[in-house]
Amino acid sequence: MEAQRRPLTQATVSDVVCLPGGLELAGKRMLGNLDQVTVWRKCMIARGMRGVVAYADGVPRGFAEFVPEQEAPAPIIAPGAAVLLCYHWAGTDADDPEHLSQEQDLIRATLEAARDEGFSGVATLGWDHPTHFPIALLRELGFQEITRDGTIALLWYPFQEGHPLPRLAEVNHVPQDLSERGMLAVETAYSTRCPYCIRHITRLRRVIDEHPDRARICFTAYPIDTREQAMAVRASPCDWWWTRFNGEEVDNFLSDEALHDALTQYLAATHKR
Repeated sequence: MEAQRRPLTQATVSDVVCLPGGLELAGKRMLGNLDQVTVWRKCMIARGMRGVVAYADGVPRGFAEFVPEQEAPAPIIAPGAAVLLCYHWAGTDADDPEHLSQEQDLIRATLEAARDEGFSGVATLGWDHPTHFPIALLRELGFQEITRDGTIALLWYPFQEGHPLPRLAEVNHVPQDLSERGMLAVETAYSTRCPYCIRHITRLRRVIDEHPDRARICFTAYPIDTREQAMAVRASPCDWWWTRFNGEEVDNFLSDEALHDALTQYLAATHKR
């Protein structure tokens, strides 16, 4: 499929497929104020975010975004570089070869744009996953894996020889475990850049508030929307969306019923005083 691309600007941001009305969300049950996804991108464009929006037969199908390192909502230290953030091609199954092929083309276009703007290279975080920000896809494009933190890898695509390699900021977040106090610490990081994050935080808050043992749940949410927020809460693995119950990782895609059951099970495992 031949895609046409336009620069990501304030004029084209409404065509990003994960915004309200976009192809990525068509037919899906979402929750929360999804207008935040648009607001986040408009704010980031004003702070230097650039990228591409892709169209097929005039219909928005994909996008890719990069931002100067000093504005990146990620714990990546790479002065003079750009940071590749989100990229996605919608309208195909995630394991469809066209999905990954189109995403590679989007990233290539983003690399070209970042090079033209004079950045020293592009750093990004990849996931040990076959279709979502996959490390393998990035390595096929020429990214070098610099280090790995659990399932997350820091990767680097240099434009200039001899430039210092990027690095991850040191972890500073210690997960809470309140089980010895008979309490359950629920911690979650999320970003309004992602409609699935907004759905998750909305559901999680509701399920917690409706739980009959709510008084024993200590809930903390960490927004990771800005550089300052990303550097303030540097967890391991270095992701911007995670949930932990008393320090143990919990699946972000649990159903309401499964979330309720997980809360109940963790509460039962605490030591009441």
